[in-house]
Amino acid sequence: MTLGGTVAWWLAVELGAKRPIFAALVPLVAMTGDPFAAVSVSLGRIVGVFAGVGLGIAFAHVAMGSTLRVGIVLFLGTLASVALKVGGRPNIEVPVAALFMLSTAISAVDQFGLQRIWETGIGAGIAVLVSALVFPPHPARVLARQLDGLRRSLVEDLLTVADDLATGSGNTTARMDEVRANSLEAVREVFALDAARRALRWSPLRRSDTARVDELGVRINLAARVYRHARALARDVSDIGLHDETLATATRDLADATDRLLTGAEAREPLARAEAELAQPAHGEAAVVAVQLRQLLADIRAMR
Repeated sequence: MTLGGTVAWWLAVELGAKRPIFAALVPLVAMTGDPFAAVSVSLGRIVGVFAGVGLGIAFAHVAMGSTLRVGIVLFLGTLASVALKVGGRPNIEVPVAALFMLSTAISAVDQFGLQRIWETGIGAGIAVLVSALVFPPHPARVLARQLDGLRRSLVEDLLTVADDLATGSGNTTARMDEVRANSLEAVREVFALDAARRALRWSPLRRSDTARVDELGVRINLAARVYRHARALARDVSDIGLHDETLATATRDLADATDRLLTGAEAREPLARAEAELAQPAHGEAAVVAVQLRQLLADIRAMR
């Protein structure tokens, strides 16, 4: 962010700008937040600047009260920001650029708007170059870190369920909110995979990581599928209050298998043990939990 903003400022000054704050601002905005979206944010920002400057210039020449003018421009700019979304979020640059135009004297607004556009273009171009060639996103490293966090929370939640089945501790009930939050986080990580793959396409320095990102994507999808079952399993165990040592052992084995698969290790043995344990007949309330565990086992086998 510092490098991009500084270089953009220097280049704009060399091209004749006196205080090119907009050029320096773009890299700061574009490279903040989503580690995979610097390029798309920069391009979206340019589009937003054009729309906002055009809107501001149009209303700067309309005779009306300042409050009414600001209200109309904000309304139209907000509608445009929704239509010109960047990364699924409104492109706030549209109403911001329009307000900057309105804050400038009408006699100078056309010249100021032109300067705003080319300064923003310089900042966006520098942000793209820095993001793609100097400090490109590292999707494989980011996804590996996210997967490790998912793996640890998933194994912990499954072992909590296993402990509850073995001892009737009631810890599953106490952790249900956390289990739900972890399950939703797993789904969000799946949605982030497309952004990670797009980041690879924009960065020639990271394209060699394509196979690694695909491999991590398979594991993240597995973690999300397992978490769906873990959430349902935790809910059933919490509601029923079941005590069953066989199902507890099967849950531990499935937690072990999940842990191994998410780290790329072999999980044949714990899966075989879990399958043998779940082959035993279950009756009454135990049958409900056994069905969940069998579905979990089937999903793990299908995605290995």
